[in-house]
Amino acid sequence: MVAPRSVNGEGKDTRADTPLRLSEHVRYVRMGDQVIVADMRSGRYLGLDDVGARIWDMIDEGATRVAIVEHVSDEYDVSVELLERDVERLIRDLLKRRLIEQDGIK
Repeated sequence: MVAPRSVNGEGKDTRADTPLRLSEHVRYVRMGDQVIVADMRSGRYLGLDDVGARIWDMIDEGATRVAIVEHVSDEYDVSVELLERDVERLIRDLLKRRLIEQDGIK
């Protein structure tokens, strides 16, 4: 069976079953259902709503794209097809901002 693939923010093909992780230069704080992410290198902040915060938590736990979609789909009763697009968009943005990392992507 071929592993699912995805495209990161720089157009590189990546494995959707490779764990994601937070970048070392990132700090975050949870405020209710939201997460505020601080990039300590640039001094920029990013706010994530409740679903984005749940995805962030799963990335912090080392989840893969596939696991994130499966779990969030169950938790929020959303179709996998709709959620895949939204999760991929957020992950691409976080990779582009260098707030998260994935093995094989620099």
